[in-house]
Amino acid sequence: MIIEETSSPLRVFDFRVMPKSANTNLSVTRKSEASFFGQDGYLHFAQPGQNWLTYSENATNSAWIKVGTSVSIPGSITAIDGSETGNKIIESSTSGEHRITRELNVARNVPITVSIYLKAATCSRVQLSFSNGSSFKGGNPGVKFNLSNGTFISTSSNVTSYQAIDCGNGWWRLKLSGVPDLGTQSGFHLYMLNDSNNTSYSGSTSKFLYAWGAQFEQGTNLSTYTPTTVAPYLGLRFNYDLANQSLTGALIEPATTNLVRYSQVFDNSFWRKENASAVRSGSRSPDGKTYAFKIKENSNSSVHYIAPASNLPTTTDSVYTFSAFLKYSERKWAYFNIIGHTVHFDLANKVIGNRSDVITSASIKSAGNGWVRCSATFKAKSSESSVKIGTEISNGATSYRGDGSSGILIWGAQLEKGSQMTSYIRTNGSTVTRSADIVTLAKPSSSSECDVLVQRKDGRTWVNDISGSYQVAPSGTEVQYVNFYDSSEISTGGDDDEPTAVEPKLDYTSIGPTGTLLDILSNSYMSQTPSKSWSLQKATNTRAPIYRMQLNAGDRWSGDANNQNRERSEFYAKNNNLPFGKDVWLSFSVRLAEGSSLNLASGEFCYLGQFHASEDDRDISSAPVLGFKLSDDDTISICTCSTTSNPHTVSPKAVVRGTTRFNRGVWQKIVVRIRFSTTNGQLQWWQNGKQLLNLSGIGIGYPDASGPYWKFGIYRSPMSFTTAVEYANMELEHESSLYSRVANPLSIA
Repeated sequence: MIIEETSSPLRVFDFRVMPKSANTNLSVTRKSEASFFGQDGYLHFAQPGQNWLTYSENATNSAWIKVGTSVSIPGSITAIDGSETGNKIIESSTSGEHRITRELNVARNVPITVSIYLKAATCSRVQLSFSNGSSFKGGNPGVKFNLSNGTFISTSSNVTSYQAIDCGNGWWRLKLSGVPDLGTQSGFHLYMLNDSNNTSYSGSTSKFLYAWGAQFEQGTNLSTYTPTTVAPYLGLRFNYDLANQSLTGALIEPATTNLVRYSQVFDNSFWRKENASAVRSGSRSPDGKTYAFKIKENSNSSVHYIAPASNLPTTTDSVYTFSAFLKYSERKWAYFNIIGHTVHFDLANKVIGNRSDVITSASIKSAGNGWVRCSATFKAKSSESSVKIGTEISNGATSYRGDGSSGILIWGAQLEKGSQMTSYIRTNGSTVTRSADIVTLAKPSSSSECDVLVQRKDGRTWVNDISGSYQVAPSGTEVQYVNFYDSSEISTGGDDDEPTAVEPKLDYTSIGPTGTLLDILSNSYMSQTPSKSWSLQKATNTRAPIYRMQLNAGDRWSGDANNQNRERSEFYAKNNNLPFGKDVWLSFSVRLAEGSSLNLASGEFCYLGQFHASEDDRDISSAPVLGFKLSDDDTISICTCSTTSNPHTVSPKAVVRGTTRFNRGVWQKIVVRIRFSTTNGQLQWWQNGKQLLNLSGIGIGYPDASGPYWKFGIYRSPMSFTTAVEYANMELEHESSLYSRVANPLSIA
């Protein structure tokens, strides 16, 4: 499938940006709580339902319209949650209405519900009604209620349902539902009433009541209240990558069950302790609200671990993933022993150590504030499986003499069916199921049929010929955006069933002078360019991060003023030294500008990307540890360098490890896996889904104190002609695999 160059999405849902208002084209339901990582670096638990309002607990904000009233938060009114954040709504002395109001866009013929917590003071009578009567047959649906005795005074005939819930301490949660069957503009009013139950009267500044926690949502059911501030809560979980402090996308996950019945309380008898104890620590857990436990070793010479007292239920030959939040304390190494096979984790450096082949995959991901979340995937061999979590003194050294006090911190254990770790599900006495996220996106009315592009963190999918609303298929990775295209503008290209997106003609603008700092897919990069308008540009008419580098004859970066045999226009990954002995993944698309191939003279060179050594003080400046080298006939070679000399005073000779060819004007999808080591390195290279290299036991790197860092762009010897290259979707990762990009590269759109 090909998107023609003139095609543009008819509708875009971008989940890489927090929403600032409700979206009537998006419907989200989930019947249980579910967790996600927030921008504040902590784990949060999202409740079912929605809240389309911003500033739901602060009616002093300008989002709230005040008519004949004033609002304050005195700091002495105890709200439902125990905080002193209750709002005080005071009548003015004017004659007329005395109310607070919110205005919202709604979907026609779709039920809506508003609710708010209220408490009587010197005013006890209120009216809660929807606004903009022209959107409802019969005018604004509404109810009048007496907060002093908890009785409804009256209701309008077009109210779908209403309810008052006694919340204690004088607070009532008042709920109203209706259907905007005529229009798409609504909202709600909260009126203060006089003793005659009128909405318009001469007010008094001595009359006031208390309010807190307003909520507006689709449907007729009253959901658990969710507080909001600057952004509404649409039911979606916008998940942050804490390693890079960036918003990754929305979690739209399938249902799954945590089979660990006490996932946070490790001193419970559910957990057996072997040469160890589980004690409450003074350290906060990843949610920032509860306390973690410490697995504390005793002084025996043996293994030190905790495990469920009884094996956990599994299904023979089914795949499961076990995970737990861990944090280094006196010990920095930990291990999982699953059905007798182990995987080991360096908690301080976030590195996976030895791993049994029975553990089919493992991961270690940042969970904020020093915490990591470790996982291990395996195939169950019987109807029950054993799981152990232990401390160790080094990689694989599980048996040792303890000192009676050292250990690691633990929180949030989970065993779930499936091949990957999903969001954490908390339990306390029984297994708990997280229900599926059901996300439905409305099709644009301007097209009879649409093709839908769903871009996830780990790849993309297309759905063809959608004639109605589209329900996003749940998965274990974040959805970044969903685009709707007119099916009549999509044509089939070739026999390949895998859709290929060809982006519209790109419009570029300069990103600015050398030294400009940008974030690209969770990594920070700084530019090193000649600061010409053409040196480094960013595409302005695409959602994918696409950059264009160009060097003309004589273009020179100011940092090369004393080195006249270099020209460059590059990005380098600032403050991101990569580890030795651990998988480093690189995935990107690259396109050579149309034109003639290079015709290099002896001694000339041109790199399109390189891993640059972090040289120690006495080292000589040397060739890249690993580089992508462009040569005649548009051949691309991967070259590596290494030495064990420390310091190294002679530049090692580069070794060509593999060669391919790039067709000019065509995007090339590149994935590389590297393990840097002076003697035992590993290198895999894929181009457009085809593996070109798979090497191990080779030298890649120098014995430096710090690992190399990544640079991409043009780095060449002085040349008399122009070189231009485009890059898209540059991803660099060393905490998780990018292998999925081989088959599912990110979309260039």
